[in-house]
Amino acid sequence: MNDELARNLNNALLRCSNRYVDEKCGRFSKMYPFTNENISGYIDYFPLKDHSLLTVGSSGDQVINAIDKGCTDITLLDINPYSRYYYFLKVASLISLNIDDFRLFLRFVDYPKKFNNNYNVFNKQLFNKVTSELKLLDNDSYIFWNKLFSNFDPLLVREELFSEDEDDDICLNMFNSYLNKARYQSLKDKLKVIKPEFITGDIFLTEVKQKYDNIWLSSIGPFLRSFDKIKEMTDKTAKLLNDDGLLLISYLYATTKDTPYDSEYASIYDLAKVYEILSDYQIELKTFLGVNFKKRSWSLNDTEDSILLYRKK
Repeated sequence: MNDELARNLNNALLRCSNRYVDEKCGRFSKMYPFTNENISGYIDYFPLKDHSLLTVGSSGDQVINAIDKGCTDITLLDINPYSRYYYFLKVASLISLNIDDFRLFLRFVDYPKKFNNNYNVFNKQLFNKVTSELKLLDNDSYIFWNKLFSNFDPLLVREELFSEDEDDDICLNMFNSYLNKARYQSLKDKLKVIKPEFITGDIFLTEVKQKYDNIWLSSIGPFLRSFDKIKEMTDKTAKLLNDDGLLLISYLYATTKDTPYDSEYASIYDLAKVYEILSDYQIELKTFLGVNFKKRSWSLNDTEDSILLYRKK
């Protein structure tokens, strides 16, 4: 077992034992089991086939949807070190299981019905069906999950390592093209051969040497509490773009160009100020069918979400 895996596994065991402190196990949020963004709403703004992508997103859904669109050169950067292991668990599950068992294995909140959680999440019988493929894809990920599921109830692992921010099937099917049954089947062979690169680190502190055609910063923006940090993040990542490359600066929930700003919102939602501090970038706002953030999963038709987009000229 290599040092990185040993450290991450030990920290995960401590977390599941409820015996960790941030300083010892790392300051990072729990993983998202599935995206909470409408990836299908913005993905076609980006030329992914035969182009490169740097993305954040601990659910792995950004990567899987990009592969579904023909992207083969992908790097996942995330501060949570378990994101790599979860990506390979999800991919091994997708390859090994039919779509119904895939959902049964990985879904938890409001599944199979609203207000009914799935207490068979990470079911050991289904995990046994996944292990052969998981070993082939990434043996470190097999060691990581096998150790956790052997030492703890899988439900506890789900609760300790993953966020409960999980949408229902109606939303997830809309967000993720790969959850369409036809796409799900066709994606299996691609996932066996395409292996993303993984970088663990804070996007502000991590040195990335490669340049990319596309960069997705997902929902980092709303967590930044100052315009200076928004500018710093944009400056840093824009330098990583190839010519004519596209940068998704931030995903914005329930926001269009006409949405009034409320002082209680995160700074990134103050579009007038963001346009001002990023005036050198000539950013665009792209709008599409959104997640109803106030009534998440109850209605999909009365909100629009947007992304802030920059193209390097």
